[in-house]
Amino acid sequence: MKINIIYDSKDENGEKIAEDLMDMIKDRGDEAHIYHAKDTKPEDIKDADLYIFGSSTHLRGPSRRIKRIIKKAPFSRKGKKYALFTTSSNGKGKAADKMETMLKKRGLKKASSNLHLKIEGKKGPLEKGYMKKIEGFLGGFAG
Repeated sequence: MKINIIYDSKDENGEKIAEDLMDMIKDRGDEAHIYHAKDTKPEDIKDADLYIFGSSTHLRGPSRRIKRIIKKAPFSRKGKKYALFTTSSNGKGKAADKMETMLKKRGLKKASSNLHLKIEGKKGPLEKGYMKKIEGFLGGFAG
């Protein structure tokens, strides 16, 4: 399975999650590519079987950079799936609801339950036990 992880991270928490996901995906033998929204143009995202999007919550939604990529990336519609992870101070992940709406409009199908991780304090670290949650998330769309 070919998986692209596209994330935005303000305080490195999303980056940590994306890198942990990539390592776990590669460990199980799947192909993974990682894209930081800050450094990525939508047209640079390669085709994949699964797209994992991650964003911290900004004003109850995803970051502007993630929204731009979701709106403009050249996803091929046939059989493509997505999964989402979010970070927030309350662990509720309101950003996921808005990303889901946008991705469904683009013709992608949901592959698993969303992963919502709580940030301790204003800038982190991630909640205790977050690796077990990432493993469970990854198990939801095992390749």
